Amino acid sequence: MHDLRFAFRQLVKAPGFTLAVLLTLAGGIGACVAIFSVVSGVLLRPLPYPESDRLVVIRETNPPRFPEFRPSAAHYFEWQEATTQFEQLVAVRAGSRSLTGSAEPIRVRTLGVTPNYFTALRTPPERGRGFAADDALRGNDGVVVLSHGLWQRRFGGRPDILEQTIQLDEHAFRVIGVMPEAFESGDRSEVFTPLVWPEGAAHDHVSRIADVFGRLRPSASLESAQREVARLSEQMAEQNPDSKGWGVKLVPMLEFRVKGVRAILISLLGAVAFLLLIACTNVANLLLARATTRTKEIATRTALGASRGRIVRQLLVEAIVLAGLGGLLGLLVAHWGVGVLTSLAPDDFPRRSEVAFDLRTVAFALALSLLTGLIFGLAPAIQTARVDVNELLKGGGRGASATRRSRTWRGTVVVVQVAVTLMLLVGAGLLMRTFAELEKVNPGFEPRGALAVRVSLPKERFATHEQRVVFTERIAHRLAALPGVRAVGASQFVPFTPGGDYTYFRTDAQSATRTAELPATSTFYISPDYFKAMHIPVIHGRPFESFDTANAAHVAIINETMAKTHFGGNALGKRITGVPNEDWREIVGVVGDVKQELDGAAEMQLYEPFTQISAGVAVFVIRHDDATVRPDAVRSVIYEIDKNQSVDSLKPLPDWVAESISGQRFAMLLFGVFSGAALLLSVVGVYGVTGYAVTQREREFSIRSALGAQTRDIVRLVLLQSGKLIAVGVATGLVGAFALARLLDPFLFGISRYDPLTYGGIVLLLIVVGGVAALVPALRARRVDLMSVLRAE
Repeated sequence: MHDLRFAFRQLVKAPGFTLAVLLTLAGGIGACVAIFSVVSGVLLRPLPYPESDRLVVIRETNPPRFPEFRPSAAHYFEWQEATTQFEQLVAVRAGSRSLTGSAEPIRVRTLGVTPNYFTALRTPPERGRGFAADDALRGNDGVVVLSHGLWQRRFGGRPDILEQTIQLDEHAFRVIGVMPEAFESGDRSEVFTPLVWPEGAAHDHVSRIADVFGRLRPSASLESAQREVARLSEQMAEQNPDSKGWGVKLVPMLEFRVKGVRAILISLLGAVAFLLLIACTNVANLLLARATTRTKEIATRTALGASRGRIVRQLLVEAIVLAGLGGLLGLLVAHWGVGVLTSLAPDDFPRRSEVAFDLRTVAFALALSLLTGLIFGLAPAIQTARVDVNELLKGGGRGASATRRSRTWRGTVVVVQVAVTLMLLVGAGLLMRTFAELEKVNPGFEPRGALAVRVSLPKERFATHEQRVVFTERIAHRLAALPGVRAVGASQFVPFTPGGDYTYFRTDAQSATRTAELPATSTFYISPDYFKAMHIPVIHGRPFESFDTANAAHVAIINETMAKTHFGGNALGKRITGVPNEDWREIVGVVGDVKQELDGAAEMQLYEPFTQISAGVAVFVIRHDDATVRPDAVRSVIYEIDKNQSVDSLKPLPDWVAESISGQRFAMLLFGVFSGAALLLSVVGVYGVTGYAVTQREREFSIRSALGAQTRDIVRLVLLQSGKLIAVGVATGLVGAFALARLLDPFLFGISRYDPLTYGGIVLLLIVVGGVAALVPALRARRVDLMSVLRAE
């Protein structure tokens, strides 16, 4: 308690020093704790289900075309019947539907699930019940379970919601349950429905319409379950050719949900740890500089009988008090930072809602504060305790050995700060270069000047192909009549929007073979003006025309990659068919490649006229002139035609493109902020160390001047010694940057992880900034008052 009281008195006596240290620590600890909160909520916290570590996702692989994909329906039924390693296997299928009623129609995320879904997750509905086996039978599937959020938002938390009827795509469903508030399905589903399998699904080795996960038995392990499922799949492949070539991979559910962000979160945690390290070295340097003003005090206490351990303890207590106060301020910074991080994170960031500032975060902050106090306090305390009592009490010099130790410590501080800063700047630079390369990618269409809006065509109201065509054409015609609209095209999905269809196909040149060995292509069902609205160039042949009706000859258009891959570039007049429908189509056009993802390779694409084949959803692309079409006008047109139609994803096409690289933007932004803070701290560190060295060497500089040294010689000496430290820090940092770049490699695009422009620019920046930081104290050295220093001697 005496040490604590004395420590607080010392800090109050030096308010400037105390404030500088606390602000430095608050920033470093706060950033570290904020990122740890995200890492804890996303990577470390168990999924919100009892014994969630036994939940496993089953994926099938068929490289190189399908490195990972959902299992076939037949495999699911076989595994369910024969498995001994799983308590339960569950199939789920995500989708969306229009929720209509008295209020404005909205689009809700739905999840079709097998009846054992809630049982396998061991999370029953908070109100009502889950699904029974009979609910999954066709004709009995008109029941739903609501998420807690939708129950509150749409129905005001009505206690009598059970047994009420709601309208999904204008089909009546009876509410039988409401999930707990903390329940999270993983894909933010709001309505759960029974999954009804198509006829013959148990023998379908081609269709892959549902994802599969299971709960392991207590006696089973991931490895034993992997062996069993793989064995069962091999047996099925021997019996059915369509299953050949497919392997099986089991992944823990937590790992599966966060795989897309694990590497970047670990990299960010390492980045803020480096930032904290720089803050600690700055604080340690401040403590060491302050200790020079207390050498007489330390010498006096030693002369009066205080042991070296006693001195070290007192100084450590002061450092830990500083760290504790800095940690408390850091908690405030972290609490604010967690809110900022979650608001900046992309909408599809996994487990974002589970990130919280909780007791684990507070415990981490306290432990980090204690560790930080030990890190930045121990070395200066030990060094300060090593004083030459006789020399100091006589009022003499500083002691040569102490000076050498001080110089070594200060030099180490500069090297560490420069090295760590270079690593962070390289990481930020690589991500910035990646983002710049992504923004330069030509997606194959022109996003600017276009809106996209998604509407559904539920089978309950649009049961026939003709009804879907008429409805789509009505909306397209009305939208085209809006002022400023140049063209309106429609497709069941467009690039960078949710959805997509893949079709196995063959050409005239391919002999009949099993489906699993056939090539696959993404398939679009489009209106005649789709290419015009998207600004997709028609390279050969023609676009679809109004005469390409259901009664006309069936036609298709393919992209350039598909034409080169399967037709040697000469595709016009050739035939192609999807499998297994055997609907042969003549290829009448070839269009440019369109990216599905900015960082992805060009894929094969097949276009068919929606007048000949249609889907249950339509995305309208509205190309407009500089007078931007208001979203309200688009919404009004759709509501006038169908008042029960939900309008979903109404936004400019550039927003869809931007959202596709939101993960890279998020990582770049955070790395940029942390590396910028590290650069600022490093500049302060280099300036402080150089300035302190100049102050300590005033006597030396005075003697050099007395012996004839010019001002430029003294400045050159200071800059040369600082330059050596910066050079060592740069060399050390380059080694660390190469290792960091390996972690960032999955997020890079268009550049090498050893990109010379990035590394060269960062090295030059550090040399210039470090040189400027050292130059100011060096120039101060030339203004040393020679006579005052020598008179003091």
